[in-house]
Amino acid sequence: MPFGPQGHVYDWRQVEASLAASPTPSFASTGHQIYGSGEGKTVCLWLALQKLLGQFPVHEQTIGDCVSHGFGLGVDVLQAVEIQSGDNERWVAETATESIYAISRVERGKGQLGNGDGSVGAWAADAVTQWGVLQRIQYGQHDLRVYSGQRAKEWGRPRAGLPDDLEPKAKPFVVGVTSLVTTYEQARDAIANGYPVAVCSDQGFDDVRDSEGFARAMGSWAHCMCFVGVDDNPKRPGLLCQNSWGRNWIRGPKRLGQPDGSFWVDADVANRMLGRNPDSWALGKFSGYPAQNLDYLLV
Repeated sequence: MPFGPQGHVYDWRQVEASLAASPTPSFASTGHQIYGSGEGKTVCLWLALQKLLGQFPVHEQTIGDCVSHGFGLGVDVLQAVEIQSGDNERWVAETATESIYAISRVERGKGQLGNGDGSVGAWAADAVTQWGVLQRIQYGQHDLRVYSGQRAKEWGRPRAGLPDDLEPKAKPFVVGVTSLVTTYEQARDAIANGYPVAVCSDQGFDDVRDSEGFARAMGSWAHCMCFVGVDDNPKRPGLLCQNSWGRNWIRGPKRLGQPDGSFWVDADVANRMLGRNPDSWALGKFSGYPAQNLDYLLV
């Protein structure tokens, strides 16, 4: 079957600029306290979001806005993990990917990519940490309850960006930290401690999973997805990669209850994805809606 739209733009100068301005630039320097803690562990972060919503929300992008889907899913998984871990935070709705796409391309990227699709992972990392995110709810005239590739495209045009009236709505809801991840071991340790990784890579994959749920590395994609699980089994260590091409782009056996549209990635392949043209980011410390213990109805 044909593969879906992509849209990751790699630009090391832009990654370097984000690293230079970040208080937590790389996981190698900021993740030292949990270094090695994922060794031998199996951690299924996607189950936190699945438990919260009743089913796992599989994205299906329609334009080259994959970077916003990879980061948007990462935000949702992070928030779900925090809630399941007892943080004083309540769930409202999934993250609206269109706002991440717009901010990354225009407010952060200054329209450098013109009218074509795509964005830089570092720009999306800055978008969610500096500008914040919106939820899939209605904000006045802006109905964001359902994903719209056309809205993403319109907001992502060089002279557009996130509408001015929505910027204050996003500002309170930021990801507290993003750090560049460049190895399988770093991703393993991040995920084992509750931090998903938005993975931007040029590595492509087969659309058939093998008997253990892994997809064979093949071809080239300019794409962003999200690592949402780890199984550091010594026989075949790997990361669970969730794609944004719907439920049926890939077929074949699954394991550990992995979601539709996902596949396991062998550790050596993950190393290549993260280390070659590095632009993948661990997400942590989401500032969400404070929980409220109300014993009355608001009218």
